[in-house]
Amino acid sequence: MKNTFVRFAAVAALSLAALSAQATVNTYNAHGSVVAVDAAAQKITVQQDSVSELGWPARTFTYTTAGSDVLKGISAGQTVDVKFTSSTAFNANAQFVTPVTQ
Repeated sequence: MKNTFVRFAAVAALSLAALSAQATVNTYNAHGSVVAVDAAAQKITVQQDSVSELGWPARTFTYTTAGSDVLKGISAGQTVDVKFTSSTAFNANAQFVTPVTQ
């Protein structure tokens, strides 16, 4: 009986550890002006409006991208919408960067 309880407790502890190790990743949107594009490093810097869901003020932020295709046709000075994922307030990965036509 004691052996069964110990095994159950061990499995429960491992399951909880695995669940807590998985970060929650959410998708957000930002709007702003492209400051710089570094296609080789797959990064884009955007002077953007606030992202209220994350408590981010308006600021200049550099996103990593989900691949070089995300940056095709994007250049400094363009107004863009950025759809990104974030698991922390300091880590964001741009999934889509869409030019805004005016």
